[in-house]
Amino acid sequence: MSGCGSANARKIAGAAHGGPHWSDPEKGLFTQYLKAGKVPDAKTVEDVKRFYESKVPMNRGSLPADVVKAILYCVAQKYEMGQAIPVAGGQVMLS
Repeated sequence: MSGCGSANARKIAGAAHGGPHWSDPEKGLFTQYLKAGKVPDAKTVEDVKRFYESKVPMNRGSLPADVVKAILYCVAQKYEMGQAIPVAGGQVMLS
């Protein structure tokens, strides 16, 4: 048995910046943040995306390939259970 369930893998994959959770043109977080005015001086969804990606040390959002590597690592483990594997480009996760 591995430490990564398929439900968690689906959640992680949807959280990639290119995924619908962030990038859906109607309901994605970038669109919601633009409409709510959360990013000063942002005029477009791309402005919002650039603002948030500039906060990440790798200067980009996570890609599907980044998520796949984390899932493959998790699946390969035989003894590790219940671990969170941040795929955040060096960004500190807040509690």
